[in-house]
Order: sequence, then C-alpha cells, then structure tokens
Amino acid sequence: MKDNIFDLNKKDILTIFANRLKELMNFQSLSIAQLSQKINIPKSTINCWLLKIRSPQIDSLVAIAEYFGVTTDYLLGREDI
Repeated sequence: MKDNIFDLNKKDILTIFANRLKELMNFQSLSIAQLSQKINIPKSTINCWLLKIRSPQIDSLVAIAEYFGVTTDYLLGREDI
C-alpha cells in the first residue's frame, strides 16, 4: 500500500475500495441484494462498484462506512483495521 493517497491513481483506489467492500460483505455473508436493502443503494450501483466501473459518491461511502463500522479512510485504502 502506498503511504500517500495522492500516490494512488483512480484505478488503484477503485480496486482497493472494491476489494475491501467484498471482504466486508463476505465477512457478514451479505449478498449485493441484502447490502442494497440495508444501505438503501441500488443493487446495480453496488455491482458497478464491485466491478470497478464506478466509484461511490461521498454520501454512499459514508453510509457503507457507518453500516460496517469502519472508516472511509479504511474503505479508500488510507488505513488498515
């Protein structure tokens, strides 16, 4: 992992975010549909994040962090748990 988020490009950040979201979903045995329902974000949007097609908006990032009890920095690869 890089020490400075500014050293990461958008592809790196999308990959880190997608991997961490997958890990959190797997840890809680959540499907895309279940997560969608819990955080009120469309399944198609979550799928795009997991496929690294789109990045989350700030409000979505905060909702994910709050739901899983992690920080937005963790989701973006700026810190570890």
